[in-house]
Amino acid sequence: MSESTVSTTARDAVHNFTHYAALVDAGAEVVITRRGKSPLKLVRAEPVAAANRQEDLLRLALSFRTLKPYPGKFKRSDAYDE
Repeated sequence: MSESTVSTTARDAVHNFTHYAALVDAGAEVVITRRGKSPLKLVRAEPVAAANRQEDLLRLALSFRTLKPYPGKFKRSDAYDE
């Protein structure tokens, strides 16, 4: 393991999650071991492009305005596929 990798047990990770979350936020990798095996590694997630997500949602919302109006009177049962 490199110096930016920290190893801990599952029990310790549960009891001190905030500490290990702060380490991951600072750029370290946390390997969590269970019964001597390391099935889990915590790493920092890549940030989601919020601007692209907002543009996609706006485009979707505006697409509903371009649809033709609903023909006739809307009934609640029309919303279901039965």
